Amino acid sequence: MSKSRNWKRCLWAGVLLLVLGTAACMKPVMHVQYHNLTPQPFASSSTAKMLPIILVGPVRVSSFLDQGPMIKQTSAHSSVFLEQHHWAGDLDEMLARLISQNLALALQHENIYPYPDSTAEKGIRLEVNFFHFEKDANGDALLQARWKIIDNSDQSILKSASSEQRSQPQNAEYDALTESLSLCLARLCHEIANTVIGLYNKGEQL
Repeated sequence: MSKSRNWKRCLWAGVLLLVLGTAACMKPVMHVQYHNLTPQPFASSSTAKMLPIILVGPVRVSSFLDQGPMIKQTSAHSSVFLEQHHWAGDLDEMLARLISQNLALALQHENIYPYPDSTAEKGIRLEVNFFHFEKDANGDALLQARWKIIDNSDQSILKSASSEQRSQPQNAEYDALTESLSLCLARLCHEIANTVIGLYNKGEQL
């Protein structure tokens, strides 16, 4: 009986050690929060009676931005992925959708469509490349982009410009960062909207 009891005790001790070792190796469950950009309307500084059809796209982001997690700069030369804070979808698609919404609000113009659209042989197209769209090393929201306004009829470039926008979040929470990045995007769209109106009011063929 003593040998049988000792054998059972050793067996249970082995099982207990195995369970404890497995538990020690297991990583804690990581809860991921998903973030959405939101439109932030700005009134344009001037108005136009008629505007052309506007196609939005392609909208591209630098490859390091389009990995799923949000990005935080740790210095001028390095960044980290925020594994617990992800964009709620593809960032380039979200940006393109928000650009269209912001422009529609700023211009009070409904004829804004995603590129490509075969029905829009005339009008203009907006192409945007985002180089930065993240939290910088100072904790601010940072947007850097290059954009073009292109005549659909002959593909000539009507306007090309670079833009940098920064906004300080209200607090350290990532909801506040998302709101500040939304504000940066709205400022970019306000700049583009005023450019479109300026080109049209100057009599450019759009």
